[in-house]
Amino acid sequence: MKTARYEYGLIMLAILILALVATACSSDGEPLGDKTAQAQDNPTSTPVPTAEVAARPTYPVQRGNVEEIFSFTGRWQPRDQMALSFPISGTVRQVNVQRGDAVSTGDLLADYDISDLENQLATALISLETAQSNISTSTAGGIESVENAEISLANARLSLENTINSSPWTSVASARLQVESAEQSLADAERNYREALSHPEQDASVIDNAYQQLISAQNQLESAQISYFSSAQNFNNYQYQVAQAENQVIQAELTLQRAQEEAAGGVQDEAVRSAQLNIDQIEAKIAESSLYAPIDSVILDVYIAPGDAAQAYDTVIVIGLPEPKEVIASLAITDANRLSIGMIGTCQVMNQPDTIVGCMVRSIPLSSMDADQTTRVAALLEGVTENQLIEVEMPLEVRENVLWLPPSVIRTFQNRTFVVLQTPDGERAVDVQLGLQTDERVEIVSGVNEGDIVIAP
Repeated sequence: MKTARYEYGLIMLAILILALVATACSSDGEPLGDKTAQAQDNPTSTPVPTAEVAARPTYPVQRGNVEEIFSFTGRWQPRDQMALSFPISGTVRQVNVQRGDAVSTGDLLADYDISDLENQLATALISLETAQSNISTSTAGGIESVENAEISLANARLSLENTINSSPWTSVASARLQVESAEQSLADAERNYREALSHPEQDASVIDNAYQQLISAQNQLESAQISYFSSAQNFNNYQYQVAQAENQVIQAELTLQRAQEEAAGGVQDEAVRSAQLNIDQIEAKIAESSLYAPIDSVILDVYIAPGDAAQAYDTVIVIGLPEPKEVIASLAITDANRLSIGMIGTCQVMNQPDTIVGCMVRSIPLSSMDADQTTRVAALLEGVTENQLIEVEMPLEVRENVLWLPPSVIRTFQNRTFVVLQTPDGERAVDVQLGLQTDERVEIVSGVNEGDIVIAP
């Protein structure tokens, strides 16, 4: 029995040794038997490459300024403009000016075809003469009354002409130049004050003096603007005086008409009245069919040509003073109300960053009912052609020397706002409180420190 068990143990030991030898041959690359057959029987597996996980971008918490900028574009155009229109509709006969022409007060700019009106006036004058010739002037008193009325009418017409020629536009222009000078002085004072603030090492009296000059410049601008508004009011009074003089002419014409009626003793007075009224109506239409330059100016735009049909009170010609120019933009009233008069920003010619200069909001429409719905920005852009597109940037709100991050790294989940920090111990989420937010920067009020590394989502 022992012999059988012994032989069985030897057999098992031999099998184990053979198995170890086979394993050793396979592990050191020496196959047992034919290598080609083994390669066919036992094909080698090919490892599948694993893609490396790309590192997420990181951003340091930085300190600087966060600014909310309102950008818009406008046209470089003369600051002082006036739209001209006909008070009646008609067909344009001639246009005597084109864009860029310089004109003087009283120059005929354009008129309607009034051939029919001229023929009607000639007929009406004949009718009036006929009616007047039928009036009896038997009494000297009647004749004298008519003569006095005619003299009064002539004097009223002279007074009207004199009033029209005494336009106070020059005082308005002078006041406007004073406003421009005050605006330039204010810009210089602001620049000097900022320069003084940038050198804190100098004596405080220098900064205080620069500040006082800034306040003085602001007061001078306000005073110049008040003077300008006063001159504009005088111009409005002038227009009122012209209207009064026109009424005096009408009154003198009525007085003459009554005198003629009295001299005629009631004979043919209705015919005279009707003929005179017809003449007045025709002459009014003829006067309204011509468009004259109200001031010395430059033609900015012409919207009509001979043969065009023009509607009453539609703008046909725009005039203005060639200088100064400013940026004129048409903004929605909601956008315009984001600005304020006196706001400082930058202006540059479209796509020309080397032309950038400081500029200031001069006027904005306060409501949709304002006659002027344009936003106007004063700037000193030299050598810029008229109607050139100008880019304007106005800082609406500025936070200086604050911590900030790009908006892309800010995360939100439910009611939580947080960022993920990169720390020596691994990633860590921390809640943050946000301040001013713009398209490029977000102010971080609390939660992180300057220099912390934030991992983007």
